Amino acid sequence: MDTRTAPTPAALARPRGTYDRHRWEAAVLASNLQRLGRQLALILAHHAGASGQLPAGGRHDAGHLAAAMRLDAKRTRQTLNELEQAGWIQRPDIHTWEPRQMLRPITLTFPADRGLDA
Repeated sequence: MDTRTAPTPAALARPRGTYDRHRWEAAVLASNLQRLGRQLALILAHHAGASGQLPAGGRHDAGHLAAAMRLDAKRTRQTLNELEQAGWIQRPDIHTWEPRQMLRPITLTFPADRGLDA
């Protein structure tokens, strides 16, 4: 068992402004995300803490998210990547994340073009 302390999500991904779940969810629903992206984003918001973060090692692995979405884990991972590329979530780089056996944290963010007043 690894007893090292994992970096906090806040230290790894700095969201702009203060997180507001209602505003973030409204922006997701008004976005041009595809259905699966919106669905996964809302599931992430449901599991996120008050600061919009899902901690390292949490229950937001592809298997649990896939079960919630009734999809396979591969498609769920692809959708996570799409949300990250679109700027809706931030995660530490997979190639530099240590410890590798621990799930990376997720921080819910607004895409740069949406702004915080979305």
